[in-house]
Amino acid sequence: MIARYIGLGLLVGATLFGACAQGNLAELVDEANASWMLGKWEAEIDSGKITLEFSWDLDKHVVVLHGKTPEMEFKGYTAREPGSMTEVNYYGFDNRGAISKGSWTLEGGELVLRIETRSATRTMKLGVVFGGSASEGLLLRLHGLDSSDTLVTPARAEVKFKKVK
Repeated sequence: MIARYIGLGLLVGATLFGACAQGNLAELVDEANASWMLGKWEAEIDSGKITLEFSWDLDKHVVVLHGKTPEMEFKGYTAREPGSMTEVNYYGFDNRGAISKGSWTLEGGELVLRIETRSATRTMKLGVVFGGSASEGLLLRLHGLDSSDTLVTPARAEVKFKKVK
């Protein structure tokens, strides 16, 4: 079950970056101090290895997250909403047919992705908090969301990733 939450969180968490006061995605990433997250990451959980790779695409207008867990594979895309200086949206897809939509915010110095994932059998809301640093590693915390889309604490799961060289 924890692997499912982690996979879902990574699927949704599939790409970075909070809303700030700059106009393009690259500037937003820099302002959120999140460029260190680009690259490939690995973590070990009870059910096996999880890999994440964050990369730029389309002349730094999109961040792509490609992830694999023991149970699934997914891709997520983050882009700034056209016409908005701060709204950053997320769209994700997995190899089981689920589709995720969400938005990024910067809260208390941490990047937070709130997503809703729909599959043929259910809909689930989840909050993914991205923390850590280049020297400490990437830390993901997966939270439920209450009826007001506020993060439910404590986190359902926490996963620490190491950068792959």
